[in-house]
Amino acid sequence: MQVTELFPSILEEALLQYSEGVLADFLPDFYTSLPELQEHLLYPCAGGKRAIRRPDSFAFQDVDCYLLLYTKEGSGSIHAEGDGRVLETGSLLVWDCRDYLQLRPITSEWCFYLLFFDGESAGVYFEEICKMSFPVFSLPENSTCINQLRRITELGMVTTPHHAIEENRLLTDILSDLLLSLHIEHLDVKAAPPYLLKIKSMFDTDYQKDYSVTELAAAEGISRYRLSREFAGQFGQTPVKYLNNVRLDHACALLETTNMRVHEVASAVGIDSVTHFISLFRAKTGKTPAAYRQGYLALLDVNSEEGGVFPK
Repeated sequence: MQVTELFPSILEEALLQYSEGVLADFLPDFYTSLPELQEHLLYPCAGGKRAIRRPDSFAFQDVDCYLLLYTKEGSGSIHAEGDGRVLETGSLLVWDCRDYLQLRPITSEWCFYLLFFDGESAGVYFEEICKMSFPVFSLPENSTCINQLRRITELGMVTTPHHAIEENRLLTDILSDLLLSLHIEHLDVKAAPPYLLKIKSMFDTDYQKDYSVTELAAAEGISRYRLSREFAGQFGQTPVKYLNNVRLDHACALLETTNMRVHEVASAVGIDSVTHFISLFRAKTGKTPAAYRQGYLALLDVNSEEGGVFPK
């Protein structure tokens, strides 16, 4: 039986065992399946944007998949066996739905994106995350993980191999970024000078600004070669490469969600030269910005024709 047929009934049964709220307010917007690829790829089972209100609460277990839950507005609490946490605005929960989980709003309304997913490597990512931390992350407002989660929910039901490959890429990026962030936090403090963390934070949050590695190094009283070497040793990429990747991730989101021209997108993410922007974009995605946008919109058109459901 395909996920499309199986997942709603499993989740509904699990929720009915515990739910104190309205079931329809929690069941996701879309259910998806492409069985011939599921054995090898990460894939979404269901997802959407939801809001639950006090005094409603939901609890479930024994659902054969994993969950990403991003709090967009408000806050809520989660309770698992022997543990509980508050999910504030901007937090992201990763969870193995085979284990018990209760969701309860704290504010009058708790708005969140949820994505149930599975795949061959899903358990590996989750286990590695749990080895290092309770699986709740605090994300900045412009985090690429948020954009990637939104893009998966917008793609909706998988109807072609192209959808499946794109959603596998986005899920892999999300889980890899989360796991990498934990590894960075747990590195030896001596290997992570505060100035490197400060520069990385600047790149993550103010990526559209004009930066000079020489000036950043001079401000810290070190050479640009030392800065580049230590930054790459800490984060796996030189400062320029890291910043460009952050910019290109945001460029993808702008190409997907706006009608901005290519040169406007380039300027918005901090790359003044359109030629340089196109070259960097092609190196990262294998496509020009225009071709990337055309391909993404084509996927949405296919989804719309097939009856896909998109969160508002």
